[in-house]
Amino acid sequence: MSHRARIEAALANLPTDRTPLSFWWHWANQDRSPRRLAELAIHLQQRLDMDFIKFSPYGLYSVVDWGVQLNVQGGETPILAESPIQKADDWLKIKPVRSDAGEYLIVLEAQRIALEMLNGEVPFVQTVFSPLTSASKIAGPGKLVQYMQDSPRQVHTALEAITETSRSFVERVVSGGADGVFFANQWAGVDLLPPDLYNEFSKPYDLQMLEPLKGKTWFNIYHLHAHDINFDGVLDYPVEAFNWHDQDYGPSIAEMRRRTDKCLIGGITPSAGGPLVAGSTADVDREVMDAIQQSGGTGFILGPGEVVDPLSKPENVDQILKSVLSAAS
Repeated sequence: MSHRARIEAALANLPTDRTPLSFWWHWANQDRSPRRLAELAIHLQQRLDMDFIKFSPYGLYSVVDWGVQLNVQGGETPILAESPIQKADDWLKIKPVRSDAGEYLIVLEAQRIALEMLNGEVPFVQTVFSPLTSASKIAGPGKLVQYMQDSPRQVHTALEAITETSRSFVERVVSGGADGVFFANQWAGVDLLPPDLYNEFSKPYDLQMLEPLKGKTWFNIYHLHAHDINFDGVLDYPVEAFNWHDQDYGPSIAEMRRRTDKCLIGGITPSAGGPLVAGSTADVDREVMDAIQQSGGTGFILGPGEVVDPLSKPENVDQILKSVLSAAS
């Protein structure tokens, strides 16, 4: 089967010749160069014979053009150095920005180069962030919930601007040839956001980004970045697949299958305590085999629950494909 045929079969809950797989991580301080990011993504796809590319620009690309200052250290992922939000009314300064300029243009150019190199042979999904996730990256850790509770009008005003920009960016992503988006929401857990706040500040803006994709894309993934998933709030989203921290936080693949018939993506522990970093090739093999067994063999794509720790042992990363091929033999 071709890479696209495997993914299409997985989305339709049909058998495949082997378990489809993908894998992603960040390349710190190399991923802000469009050509280098594209080359690294293609090399990783070829290394593991991946069935789709989840494109991985650095995690703050969506907010820099709103005045976020970065702390960029050699060999480490950029982090927030200074937020433009120092008081509630600062949210009113967040206006729509161009989605074809600044950091967005860097990502679009990297996508263009990658798709040119792929020549249509491998499905490609672009990472985009939910508006509330981008708002949290603008505000900085631990501050957003207080703003939502104390200054909802200001936060909604900013979310409207962020959503307008994000929708425009997604339109450019799709018109540029992406097969879909990897929609990352870091506020999909009841441990972070009570359902009433989620339904007010996250879901309406999420749907404004996702619903226009109907009929224009065929492979959209909702990434649930949460310890305690708000199932009632997310399982009706208009996407083709779900990805979450099945190994680190749960629920398991088997449990998630009981909740939805949509395609599931997971099985690989991305964190430092997992087999890729701390274990052996035999540990990786056991994890892969267990994930495939839990999935029931259809409607499943093997992948990490989050960006993988870059300190993963090379031989353990390579074991993923070996185990998938072994399971199919």
